[in-house]
This record gives sequence, C-alpha cells and structure tokens, in this order.
Amino acid sequence: MADNLRIVIVEDEYYVRKGLINSFPWQDIGCEIVGEADNGANGLKVIMEQQPHLVIADIEMPLLDGISMVEQLIKQGYKGEYIFLTSHQNFSYVYRALKLEVVDYLLKPFKNEELQSNLEKVKVKVGLNQTAVQETVVDEINFKNTLIRQAVLYVRENYAQEITSNSVAEHLNISSAYFCRTFKKETGYTFGHYLAYYRIHKAAHLLQDSDMRISEVAAACGIADSNYFSQIFKKIKGVTPKEYQSNRN
Repeated sequence: MADNLRIVIVEDEYYVRKGLINSFPWQDIGCEIVGEADNGANGLKVIMEQQPHLVIADIEMPLLDGISMVEQLIKQGYKGEYIFLTSHQNFSYVYRALKLEVVDYLLKPFKNEELQSNLEKVKVKVGLNQTAVQETVVDEINFKNTLIRQAVLYVRENYAQEITSNSVAEHLNISSAYFCRTFKKETGYTFGHYLAYYRIHKAAHLLQDSDMRISEVAAACGIADSNYFSQIFKKIKGVTPKEYQSNRN
C-alpha cells in the first residue's frame, strides 16, 4: 500500500533475513517490505531502485558491509532512515553508525518490541504513521451523507469544547444511536475514534508550531486531563507529546 512505511532489508544470513521478513507483523503496524538483498553491493541496487523510507541492514556482510553501504547511499543522494543490526557490540561499529545519525543499532537477537518501537520513531520522522494515514483517509472522504458532513464540520469548529456523540446527535436533531450507527457505516470509524484522531492532529500542529505546555495544548484541543491526553497522543503518534515537541526540528 502506498501509505505504508516502505522498508528494504539487507541481511546476508538467509534464514535470519527470511525469518525477519516472514515472522514480524509488518502489515499490522502499517509497514511493507518492498525489497531485500543478501549483501551490501546488491543492497545498493535494490535501495536505489525502490527508494524505501527505511533500510534495515546487517553491519557485517560480504562484498560491502552495512555501514559502507549506507555511506555510499548518502553520497549518491539517497535520503532515508536506517536501522543497523549486528551480532557484536563493537565500539568502532557503534561509533561509525552514530556518525551516520541512524535511528538505532540493534544487537541480535533483539525483541520484536525493540524493532516496533524504532519503526514508530521512523514513522514520525518521515511524517507517516498508521493513525495519521487513517486520519487523512477520514479527512478526505467525500461524504455523501449530509448528516455526516455536518457532524465533521461541527467537530472541526468545536473540537476544543466538550463533545460527545450525544451532543453532536442533539445538534443534528437525530437520535444518538442512529448517529453512531450512520457515522460508522459512512466512515468506517466510530465517532469517538474520529474525534480523538482529529484532536491529536490539531495538538500535533500546536506542539510543532508553539512552545505551549503540554497541559495547555491538551486543554486547547478539548482534553482536560493532561495525563489522559499524553496516553492518547502516544497511542496515536507513537511518541509522547514531550518527545514530539522536542523532535519537531
């Protein structure tokens, strides 16, 4: 899918490479493997051809090691993110990897949670995460149902206030049950999910464009409890509001 995080894996150990490709739940977290290679030299070709968002590469490989491969990619003008894998915690490798400003350096065998955490970081860096994709889809739907169009407009104009499905239904002069059922049918999302996505979308812009405190941003987006706001923000964006604000540049 075009909106997924596109990844190329470069790993010379066949079973490690295939195991990673076939056993990790890539699609479930909005990722897709668009290419693979068994050494750095072949990796160069695949990466330049596929132009992925992210390259996951072993460091120690024949013909061309992972770090040298990335150095060549940078010289060739490829702009992407990198995660290195290695079986040895070699300081010289770590130092060279850090100079390249890679996302992370994972020591094999690593846990799925470690990789998933890094994938979420990459999504934020490239302006792509699964919820953001969902939010965009909702935002761009050409609603045929007039009531749903009015509901979405109401949210955009009043998201900073207290809003519930009951209050929107009352505004539209229809029953809450009918509104919730129709909204889900038309958009594929519950009203609560859409409201949360839209509020966090607005909050992200405030965090990027201002020095407001987290509690102020939460309140400005209609969420009175800043702790709850932080939980929802991290669930949707993959990082905390504080981390998002710190990394805005």
